[in-house]
Amino acid sequence: MTVAADEFKNVMSRVAATVTVVTARGEEAPIGLTVSAFMSVSADPPIVLVCVDKSTASLDGMLAAEGFTVNIMPESAGDEAMLFATHGADKFGESQWSDAAVPHAGPVLASATGHLECEAVDRHEVGDHWVIYGQVEAVATAEAAEAPLVWHNRSFARLR
Repeated sequence: MTVAADEFKNVMSRVAATVTVVTARGEEAPIGLTVSAFMSVSADPPIVLVCVDKSTASLDGMLAAEGFTVNIMPESAGDEAMLFATHGADKFGESQWSDAAVPHAGPVLASATGHLECEAVDRHEVGDHWVIYGQVEAVATAEAAEAPLVWHNRSFARLR
């Protein structure tokens, strides 16, 4: 028995997920996309994974990149998360960002409540996504501990 994609997506919409913006260095300009499928894999060594939809315009750039940065978005950054989810938007022109400390990691968004700078260590094609694994080489958190931006039931949700 096979579950239809729409049924699967409906059930998965009930899973709350932290919203992140994953950035990388593109050949000509930085690239970035909003991702809710992100998780830690290992603490020793520190490894995370991000899942990137095959239909995403920045997929080729993400797969070619030597590294990436996971920007953990705060509750106040819903508009910025939507910007990075919009195909063709001037994502970096409308966001404040800086270069990562790790040379091959992606840009660090000024709004992020924390970020992880990673070296890409593995990539696997799984179904309609690519899973990209990164070894974390640097981290930072913002001074103010704002609640994370959460995606639940196809919209942003508040924790409190």
